[in-house]
Amino acid sequence: MTTRKILKGSPLHMKLCGKLEDRIKFGLRVQTQFHDTWQKAEDAALAYLPESEMDALRRNDRERGNPRYTTIQIPYSYALLMTAHTYWTSVFFARTPVHQFAGRHGEAEQKVQAMEALINYQCDVGQMMAPYYIWLYDVGKYGVGILGTYWCEETIQYGQLEEVIDPLTGKSQKLQASVQIPGYKGNKIYNVAPFDFIHDGHFPIGRFQEGEFCGVRKVMGWNEVVRRKNQGYYIKENCDQLKKTSTPPRNPTSALIRPETAGTFSDDKQDHPSSVEVWEVYVDLIQDEWELGPSQYPEKWVFTISSDYHVLLGAQPLGAAHGQFPFSVGESEVEGYGVYNRGIPEIVRPVQNTMDWLLNTHFYNVRAALNNQFIIDPSKIIIDEAEDGGPGFIYRLRPEAYGSDLRNFFHQVPVQDMTQAHVGDTNLMFSIGERVMGINDQMFGATSGGRKTATEVRTSTGFGVNRQKTQCEYMSASAFSPHAQMLVQQSQQWYDTPTMLKVVGDLAMQAGPNFMQVNPEDIAGFYDYVPVDGTLPVDRMAMANMWLSIMNQLRAYPNLLMQFDIARIFTHIAGLTGVRNINQFKIQTADQGMLQMAAQQGNVVPLRPPGAPGMSPQGGGAPAPARPTPSNSGGTEGGSY
Repeated sequence: MTTRKILKGSPLHMKLCGKLEDRIKFGLRVQTQFHDTWQKAEDAALAYLPESEMDALRRNDRERGNPRYTTIQIPYSYALLMTAHTYWTSVFFARTPVHQFAGRHGEAEQKVQAMEALINYQCDVGQMMAPYYIWLYDVGKYGVGILGTYWCEETIQYGQLEEVIDPLTGKSQKLQASVQIPGYKGNKIYNVAPFDFIHDGHFPIGRFQEGEFCGVRKVMGWNEVVRRKNQGYYIKENCDQLKKTSTPPRNPTSALIRPETAGTFSDDKQDHPSSVEVWEVYVDLIQDEWELGPSQYPEKWVFTISSDYHVLLGAQPLGAAHGQFPFSVGESEVEGYGVYNRGIPEIVRPVQNTMDWLLNTHFYNVRAALNNQFIIDPSKIIIDEAEDGGPGFIYRLRPEAYGSDLRNFFHQVPVQDMTQAHVGDTNLMFSIGERVMGINDQMFGATSGGRKTATEVRTSTGFGVNRQKTQCEYMSASAFSPHAQMLVQQSQQWYDTPTMLKVVGDLAMQAGPNFMQVNPEDIAGFYDYVPVDGTLPVDRMAMANMWLSIMNQLRAYPNLLMQFDIARIFTHIAGLTGVRNINQFKIQTADQGMLQMAAQQGNVVPLRPPGAPGMSPQGGGAPAPARPTPSNSGGTEGGSY
């Protein structure tokens, strides 16, 4: 799909730039109200405190070798954030495949397997897992995580030297050639910081799909601009105007160092910037109102405009059959009316501040008790020596104080530690924060109260994760399900190359390294994302031991044993214990006639050489294991190879 050719300076160009500028500034007015909250969340995750004037003086003293102290922040918010993130990722990403589907209108199981195999291939080759982890981390840190989705058809170009023979002279010479080959084709995703995402502020962020527009700020290298221009996404003449644009300065954020702080590099030979900042704005518009066509029905368009709103780089229909903005938004807090919901650092900020105050005041008081404090008579003691301080001291008396009682002009002020209970209060605040977030010691990876059995740990953990279970179910319904639907519909629309893909899902362990041909018609139909139930995956070793116990019990009931496939049960147990290649040890059986035909063609050989029954094929003295061999005699069970 190519862009509309709307040249800079034309009336339509000016009109579109004005419309887009109004919507971007409106979205920024809504979004910037939360910048301070997000910056504090980043600082809390970094355990960062802004340096005060006194802390700066203490730091200078430390750098000169003097033992001075400063204010500290307990990384409690970070611990809660990472614990919740660990739970969420274990719930969503422990199952295989990550995206599981079910037919909505009776689609065959083979079609469901084809769709799961295709989406699993895109997750692996399209490198989706790392953005997924960051997505959930943003959900916990900021209260909102934004994930962009697009269909990618990569073209890889590389240069090489080729030896070519001149047909006239017969001499060989090396020439430089550029080769283009097709690369990855499928869905790709990327993370968007909440600072760089805008949406229609008339709706909460969780309902942004109902708004008129959304957009994302991007910084692109010039090579990426050239690629998109050559692919037809950008207007060539307008791209040449980018060197005349200026990027407005961005406000400094938190202590988190961002790439835009690195500045730029210069190259006198280039007549274009090394990178450009643009807005990609997605608008649900009526063509007639925007002078883009005769249609009177709303449809999604995408525009690319420079960050100073002067150059429109691209304007085209989005073209996605799902009819949605290509973003997925996740929220951890079950709240449907605020523009943005709270993240974990914001929720526990009062607890975090109280803990920091308790610990720092205790340390201040301890340091005050360690430092000697005196009241002296300067007419009897040389005051300069008393002001030097430091551990250990010798004070010289003035001559008029010789022979006098020191207690009359020298007194040490007693300092009591009034903050001894602060350490216990800090532990109390720990428990309050854990109750607020529904996180216990077992989820932190710590145990208390002595040794516990595995059942006790599992039970206490189960009680502690009920709140996390609800959050996971909410994120599954509001974020992962719409995102998976977008992946499915984009694949159905643009996937056109039959591919051999590995079977995934519940049948993968029985199938072994089995592959299936996935054609575009194989993924046609309607599929629903199978939601997670919000609970942690079961203890695999405990489940394997339970299955082993079941196998032992089956031996006592021959009639019941005949109703189950012991080989498949054994394969399932091996999978629970982590063994992924158990099928390579299976003996593959075949009909005798097929084996004889394969032997004549040289595709199979006997396990033992002829004339050496019971001996190792290597000629050693050790007896070979008794294994069935192809035979000319008839039989119903078949041989092995």
